Amino acid sequence: MSGFRGKILRIDLTNKEVKEEKLDLKAAQEFLGGSGLAAHYYWHYIKDFEEIPEPLSSDNPLIFMTGVLTGLPSYCTARANFCSRSPLTTFFGEANIGGKIGPRLKFAGYDGIIIEGKSEKPVYISINDSNVEIRYAEGFWGKGTYDTLDGIREELGNKRAEVVCIGPGGENLVKYSCIMTHGGRAAGRTGMGAVMGSKKLKAIAIYGTNKEFDLPDEFLLLTRDAYNSVKEDYTVEIFSEFGTSGYLDVALEHYGDIPIRNWSKGTLENGTNLSGITMAETIVTGKSTCYRCPIACGREIEVKKGKYKTKKTDGPEFETIASMGTNLGITDLEAVVFANIKANDIGIDTISTGGTIGVFFDLVEKGLISKSDLPKNIQCKFGVAESLIKLLELIGNREGIGDVLAEGSKTLAEKFSRLDLAPQVAGLEAPTHDPRAFSGLAVMYITSPRGACHLNGDAYLVQQGMIFPDIGIDNLPNDRFENEGIIQPLVYLQSYRQVYNAAGICQFFNPSGSKLAGLISIANGKNVSPKDLLRIGDRIFGLKRILNTKLGWSPSLEFLPKVMLQKLDGPTNGKIPDVELQLDLWYKYRKYNRKTGIPSKSELKRLSLEIYL
Repeated sequence: MSGFRGKILRIDLTNKEVKEEKLDLKAAQEFLGGSGLAAHYYWHYIKDFEEIPEPLSSDNPLIFMTGVLTGLPSYCTARANFCSRSPLTTFFGEANIGGKIGPRLKFAGYDGIIIEGKSEKPVYISINDSNVEIRYAEGFWGKGTYDTLDGIREELGNKRAEVVCIGPGGENLVKYSCIMTHGGRAAGRTGMGAVMGSKKLKAIAIYGTNKEFDLPDEFLLLTRDAYNSVKEDYTVEIFSEFGTSGYLDVALEHYGDIPIRNWSKGTLENGTNLSGITMAETIVTGKSTCYRCPIACGREIEVKKGKYKTKKTDGPEFETIASMGTNLGITDLEAVVFANIKANDIGIDTISTGGTIGVFFDLVEKGLISKSDLPKNIQCKFGVAESLIKLLELIGNREGIGDVLAEGSKTLAEKFSRLDLAPQVAGLEAPTHDPRAFSGLAVMYITSPRGACHLNGDAYLVQQGMIFPDIGIDNLPNDRFENEGIIQPLVYLQSYRQVYNAAGICQFFNPSGSKLAGLISIANGKNVSPKDLLRIGDRIFGLKRILNTKLGWSPSLEFLPKVMLQKLDGPTNGKIPDVELQLDLWYKYRKYNRKTGIPSKSELKRLSLEIYL
């Protein structure tokens, strides 16, 4: 197996012990690494507990796992996953990260890290090939992520070390705090930064030198062929030219595929001020990219003057522009850029941050929060950029109302008896693609393993015309509002994206299933067809569903909140998805039990998942 190194690091922060152990190769082949293999290891870790550890308990492990393709000499395969029990949702949490940190771990000779226990004092982990140290980090505790990332490189005397770290948000256990790396890349979702913070783990620094993999020439030829087949795709071209926010104009004006004022409006005056095109014409200074990625969707920006002046740094992605821009009624691009940098430095997920603040502004606007509960000298209302920026600091430090906001939109909305206003599923704030614009997003959000998530089923791309005929993802209705005739291909898509998140592949890289199966076959040491990839994806999805039921999830959580089902004017033309119809068909095609939510006995047997029950 050329794609795996065959070793896992197990680090006990309580006893300051570091051990190497053999990779479970059989499981690695079955789950392809990444979030799939992490789910396997997590299940084995908790299966003997009478009471499963709470998310912020020292007994709750944090797992960093690379995929079978991570770091290999292929294109767009730099992804890796941080997984644990989520502080935000309390279910299985996973956060996908790009940049170069995943490949560096592979180059150091490891497929993953399992971190257990809790340090009494702040520490960071240094991995330099096979030399692994636990170092004290009191000097970095309290610092933002930018200073920490650069400071640890300086302390190690190695500018080429890749570092991930938490900021004050993670230290203060903000439920949606994230793990940051250079270039503005983040393991953003489900609160993995708070898990690090609970362990007093400030950072992980990795430097590996072995980039050699035992690969045949066929692998290199196939990866070039795979990229050549997609380099002129619309998605690749627009993201390369304008970054992910290049989609904003189309999303806003053509599809209505973007939240506005807490998901309650269909149009926004001057919204295109936030677009990638505007950004390119005003503040972009260059591009940034993950390891071996020719798309380079990241932006480098500089605001040279004014109250939002910044030095050259990473620019915001579409999700940030939408969650902290249109969703809050803010159309000042420089203000949103400034807020993005501040959120990254604090180390909090911009999607959940914008989603939670949007609920807060909505509650204030509806008169449901008394003036005595509001922070002084902050005008808490839609469209006011300064209120966003000041609230970020309160959230990161858990000060005043920020302490409530730090719990997430669901807890906030429940506190004021208006859960219907929180745009979340199972506790995770929805990303910024609207199920009223693309009907299939409804069932994808509702059934996603980690809560509302477009990376576990990007129906918005498929319903715009992206197809994978050799996977069975084709022949969808032309009508993007249709509810029938979409579920079976979307179930395939959902499983296919599990393969992506496990193997380490960027979802902007979409060659045919046959080409991808060829790459995975070589790296995994086991021939797989496109249909085999679907079965692997089904297995990964099924295991995560089983894990979640062990952690307290139930089908009662499978609904969209009312705020996301209002009929709006604008491009969505008053359309809303038929959630119940979609769910009925989803359970039929998945062959899951609607009452328990888990796979049927025949499906468990087909996927070799019986041992996990």
